Amino acid sequence: ALQRVMPLVAQRGLGVIVGGPYSSGVLVGGPNFEYAPATPAVLDRVARIRAVADRHGVSMKAAGLQFPLANPAVAAVIPGASRPGRIAEDRAALTEVIPNAFWHELRDAGLVDPSAPLPGETDQ
Repeated sequence: ALQRVMPLVAQRGLGVIVGGPYSSGVLVGGPNFEYAPATPAVLDRVARIRAVADRHGVSMKAAGLQFPLANPAVAAVIPGASRPGRIAEDRAALTEVIPNAFWHELRDAGLVDPSAPLPGETDQ
């Protein structure tokens, strides 16, 4: 989708609404990825992302919400709050300041696609 769908969407002036930014919960401590039990490989990747986040003082919730919004084809992200208190958490995560070094470390470590737009990049 990143190479084929997103550029076409942006070119046509449309927008994608991203649902499930936490990958069915695995990014924020849940056991599932894409609505099935996460595999050991997925859990390892999440642990590596979490280690980078911890080094930079970034919450996984903020990273999960802000990353898709860097793509110019994304019009909105639906966090899928399961109870009213989560709405305030999601709002705080959207406004959390994340250093550019965090995103670049993820890219350099191969934890995000090298062609994915990163939050904070000015050449989008």
